[in-house]
Amino acid sequence: MVSINIVTNMEKQLKELGFEDKEISVYLACLQEKLNTPTSLGKKTGLKRATIYFYLEKLKRKGLIVYEIKKSKKYISALPPKQSLKRYLETKKEKISQEEEIVKGLVLKLDSIVQEDDTHSKVYHYEGKEGSQFVIDKILKAKKDIYWIGSIETLLSMIGEKHLYKLLTVKRLKQETTTFAITDKRILQYKKFSQMIGNQRHFRFLEKDFTIPAVLALFGNNICLISKDNNRIKIVLIEDELIFKINHFLFEYMWINLSKG
Repeated sequence: MVSINIVTNMEKQLKELGFEDKEISVYLACLQEKLNTPTSLGKKTGLKRATIYFYLEKLKRKGLIVYEIKKSKKYISALPPKQSLKRYLETKKEKISQEEEIVKGLVLKLDSIVQEDDTHSKVYHYEGKEGSQFVIDKILKAKKDIYWIGSIETLLSMIGEKHLYKLLTVKRLKQETTTFAITDKRILQYKKFSQMIGNQRHFRFLEKDFTIPAVLALFGNNICLISKDNNRIKIVLIEDELIFKINHFLFEYMWINLSKG
């Protein structure tokens, strides 16, 4: 039998494991006595007999209780919590692993369904941290060179120099992709984003500061506008090969006509 104090302290932990309130009441009631009946559990919990039976079955499937027969009478006993809860968690982990494998298989199948000749544009709108992470994931997934136009300082001021370097630059360098940026010289204030890294980072500088709080990113048939509005990041990303090619052509024209320093 488990003491009432211990039983009470278990309520919070059981909720965190996904147990229902009534299920917890029935389980904790089982732990308080070695042998229980639906009637005694009903008195302890205040639950109806049908409800008691319903949650006893759930607890039995989880391997936390067993039925015992003593003198031709059926009793309910809770198994030792240390061992039974450990086994329950191990089973739960195995199920999660199996579900993860199923999801991976579904994702692969869904990716294969996408038509390669689909010419329809896709437009995404995001705000806040979710938006910035979406763009970073898209860039890394594309594994293509990146072309920036505008105020990169806007992006750095919202995400943070060290944070963006860790989330994007470190991973991008491992992919061996190159960035080409048309921006103003304020970028030189940020050491992690202004220092030359072999042949993987190039700049062309505008004569005047780019005062519009926005930057355009081109990569892998994507064009992405990242802007700042009342200290909140806003994202508009378009997946379209033709739109990308037009903007990339304009980028190259500007690149040729701007100086390196």
